[in-house]
Amino acid sequence: MKIYTVETTIPKEHQKRVSLRGTGKNSIVLHLPRYSLLGPNDRVIVQPSHPPRVSVLSTEDETDTIKVTPTFEVVGFSSLGSYQLPHRIVELTRVEDLQALQHLEQFHYKTFETSPPEERDQKKRGSDFGGRKAILLAYLKLNEAWVPAGYIELQMPLLMVKPRHELFAHPFSHKSRPITWTQWDLESMRKYVNTIARVARVVVAPDFRGLGLAKALIEGAKSFAGERWHIGGRRALFLEISAEMLNYIDFVSSAGFYFIGKTEGNLKRVVEDLLDMRKGQKIGSGIMSLQQKYLRSLEKYCTDTGKEFDDVLRRLAQVVHNPDPQDSLTPAEWLAFRNVIRFPLPYYLCPLDDSAAEYLQSHVSEKSDFRRSRNRFRTSNISIKLRDLRVHTNYKIPASKYTRLIMDAFGIRGDTIQQSVFGPLNIEASAGNLIFIAGTSGSGKSVLMRSLDPLGTHGDGVLVRTLIGEQKYSVAWLKHLPTTTPIFDYFAERYTPEAAFAALSHVGLSEAFVFLKPFELLSRGQRYRAMLADLLLRDDPVWLIDEFCSDLDPLSAKIVSHNLRRHVIRSGRVCFIAAANHLHFIESLRPTAVIVLGVNALPRIVSFKEYRDEFLHEAS
Repeated sequence: MKIYTVETTIPKEHQKRVSLRGTGKNSIVLHLPRYSLLGPNDRVIVQPSHPPRVSVLSTEDETDTIKVTPTFEVVGFSSLGSYQLPHRIVELTRVEDLQALQHLEQFHYKTFETSPPEERDQKKRGSDFGGRKAILLAYLKLNEAWVPAGYIELQMPLLMVKPRHELFAHPFSHKSRPITWTQWDLESMRKYVNTIARVARVVVAPDFRGLGLAKALIEGAKSFAGERWHIGGRRALFLEISAEMLNYIDFVSSAGFYFIGKTEGNLKRVVEDLLDMRKGQKIGSGIMSLQQKYLRSLEKYCTDTGKEFDDVLRRLAQVVHNPDPQDSLTPAEWLAFRNVIRFPLPYYLCPLDDSAAEYLQSHVSEKSDFRRSRNRFRTSNISIKLRDLRVHTNYKIPASKYTRLIMDAFGIRGDTIQQSVFGPLNIEASAGNLIFIAGTSGSGKSVLMRSLDPLGTHGDGVLVRTLIGEQKYSVAWLKHLPTTTPIFDYFAERYTPEAAFAALSHVGLSEAFVFLKPFELLSRGQRYRAMLADLLLRDDPVWLIDEFCSDLDPLSAKIVSHNLRRHVIRSGRVCFIAAANHLHFIESLRPTAVIVLGVNALPRIVSFKEYRDEFLHEAS
């Protein structure tokens, strides 16, 4: 075992070339994974093996070594009811891993890198030298192939964060490490800010959203950060995350993160800063490039729209001083100004050891109301009771010589054919229930769905519905959206841009390219997600879905079913679902009850367990 000092690190493709200097002329070169956490002047132990085991010496305790290799990997399962998909969370070690990362980058909700890999390497080389970064990939096992499904990126911490500054004003003293402060002043921040690692991105490919992969990635990142993250040989103590998506979906609290507060954003100063930038004044070296980006974005908006810069700036001033700035924007303004305005964002911290956990538990105020207040979708406490529901057909036979011939031949009397479709049927359902309607073709599934709609066509002389009592509820049908309008426009015009962003993000459609596409250009799985967003934004407490998942492949049907169940329960809706072919997704849907229809047979209502044990066994 020998101790070396890192001289240089040069990333190239999936690897990093690391030059190590030993005593005298004893130097070696290692080729490690691209995002291995090694930087200049790190003291490294190399244990001879194939491949060599590499660790960094802690600068706090020389008996402590921080593992670099073997590479990190954790395994687990993503569950869709009883159906489980194996997953792996791993470091990038192969060319294929880097290619997978470049493919997955397009799905981040804010940015998309369009340059080719060789140009991207050149662009990122400065950041690879100047800042620490780690990336973990998530792979799902589909059949016998491991498919890239997401990634998480760790970076160095944010420097100035108001909620963290307020929290760290409380004194801290670590039980076993030389980390202590009485107040979080400039000296303490410079000394200890790098004991914080930051989750910079969590990305899951659209087709796999709703499987719990984001939480799996975060749990993997927590293990990785506690075991391997360091800056200059000092281990991480906390893991932080601040993201716009957390305004709509809290995907971190269940992984041990504490909500600390909201960042300041730039609402108070953005107009003044842009005016100064326009005059050629420097705002400050730390945010100079960001301010220039804001200025260029606003100037482009002026060029594209033909508006005067001063007029746009005055409008921006009105917006930022509005009590609810986002609701005061038109869709066009929202798309332009959100590149300039930094709204306050939720900020979370996660402890990485016992001392950090005790500190957060002692000093984090109770802020659970934040998550409840961000639920923008109507919740329901509906209860349905339908008694003696029956449907029959009344068909008046047209008078023609051929119909008379048939009637005479078979001895039919009268001029009307009446036939029972189903009933009697008693249905009870409450908020969060999924009622599945099963039956062969011709058993009356679609007719029953129509009967559940108080505004449906039931008295047209052919189809007649009767029941005891009234249907005092409104319904929303899952339906296709307009095919030529970008889906973001469709939602923003009917609700608000923020509500559109929230709903689409909530169902797993958050990348810009999807926002800009019309419904007809979405994949079948994306179409279901968009239609579900439409249901979420409507006030109707009852959802009706006919021919559910009829055009989806088995895996997509499982994922859509799993996510539908989750949204129905969270929003307190009652959802009736009908489908003929459902063996491949019913375990993921796990309905509250199943209405079994049969041709010329009385309907039965059974629990999902009864249906699975009795009817599914017969079907298979």
